[in-house]
Amino acid sequence: MIKEVKRNTWSKFIRKFSSDNRHRVFNVNVKDKKNIQTELSGSFSLMGLSLEKKGRLIDGIKIYAGWADPEMVTQPIIAFREPAKIMVETDDHGFDARLKVKTKDGTEATIDLNGGVSTNQGRQLVEKVAYSLYERRGYTNGNDLGDWLEAEHKVREAEDMFV
Repeated sequence: MIKEVKRNTWSKFIRKFSSDNRHRVFNVNVKDKKNIQTELSGSFSLMGLSLEKKGRLIDGIKIYAGWADPEMVTQPIIAFREPAKIMVETDDHGFDARLKVKTKDGTEATIDLNGGVSTNQGRQLVEKVAYSLYERRGYTNGNDLGDWLEAEHKVREAEDMFV
């Protein structure tokens, strides 16, 4: 089922969408106003979406993915300026399957969510961040638990940006 999200509910929708789909693997297809298609795919783990505002006006939407860098656990991978329409498609079980963003200049982005919501993806991000901390310490042993706890803390902090 495809549903257009009313503009006056975008803020609430973005927070709920981010929360419901955190750590889901996704890819993005963008078709610009000249019909040139670009695909960003891989094993991106969704951290969340944010609305960018200029005063009271919504100026853009950013999509954030999880990264192994302990200093920047979440980073924007793509931004859309001047969004005009947001549509969400759910699967047969009522879970989000696809998000479409159309901009005023005719650009259309499709965010495909792959697989279900899984705590395993969140755990994998914590593992990557913990390993990065281990690397930064020069691969010295003896602080596994400390690295793990610090990584969990950093991932939780990043997740809280989208609540």
